Amino acid sequence: MGIWAGQESEDIMGKVYRKQTVEGVTVPAIIKNSSYFWHSMAVYEDGTVSCWKKTDLYDVPQILSSGWLQFSVPDGKELSVFELCCLKIVSSKWLFSGKSYFKYIKDTVRSLNPEMENIYKTTRRERDKWDKYRVGFTASPVPCKLKGNIGYDLLDGDNAHIFLHKNGKLLLTEVYAYKDGTFSVDGLDGEYLSFEDITRLFKDKTLRTAPENGETVSFGTLGEAVVEVVYKPVSPKQKLAELENKSLRVQNKPDAHERCIKAYHAYLVEPTDFYKEELRKAYEAVPEHERCYLGDMDTRDGDFRRILYTNDKREV
Repeated sequence: MGIWAGQESEDIMGKVYRKQTVEGVTVPAIIKNSSYFWHSMAVYEDGTVSCWKKTDLYDVPQILSSGWLQFSVPDGKELSVFELCCLKIVSSKWLFSGKSYFKYIKDTVRSLNPEMENIYKTTRRERDKWDKYRVGFTASPVPCKLKGNIGYDLLDGDNAHIFLHKNGKLLLTEVYAYKDGTFSVDGLDGEYLSFEDITRLFKDKTLRTAPENGETVSFGTLGEAVVEVVYKPVSPKQKLAELENKSLRVQNKPDAHERCIKAYHAYLVEPTDFYKEELRKAYEAVPEHERCYLGDMDTRDGDFRRILYTNDKREV
């Protein structure tokens, strides 16, 4: 429709947004945030890199120079592997320099995007916008698998660190749980597994939660090191329980965490011996290393332990 003579036009601009799926892969990395942390770093086809914060291919050299993103751990230092164990690096053979590690990341982008087109670059305006609203600048990956051979539907998943013993070598890798109830392990030739398969792999020690002291661990393309275990690692039984819960969660089924929260609320409404026992069973079904997530960052699982294992009264 045209505008009549003398009629003023009005800008009508509703606020909208769109979501876009950008595919990528994970590569081994190390984050230094006071201590050293193992990280499966997402690298996307548009050049975005997720190293506990969102960055892009243009800024990776600066992130490397700052020391935040690492490709090695000095001998004698400790490397934390989230929800698995902490390793002391005894003697190591690391393969990258800063320059070659950046090339490795860039080559990873090129393998996903051979034309190297539409490479994302974060603008100053974008940084200022998120700083103004105090929004974390992240690009957290969603593990996924192709649903089938017809169409291009992706099934979401979740992941966890694990050690894989294969061909006489111990590799620090990832295990994935998918929305269709299947699992996979990086390094097992793309097989899709059932939970029973995962249980069997733990039983025969193909999957492990920690190396033996003095054992050599491969950190994939980064290199390898002789290590010692610091502190008590997560047990295979507890790791299996965690993986089962991840599988239930991605399938939108109640997991141990959700059942425990419901039992907690039921006890608060009616604090009888019956509901206390129900809460105890639900709480002890949550993997030990995940119980701290039942509350907030300050309370953790303190109120659950107070109810179940002390005679303390709740402060209101």
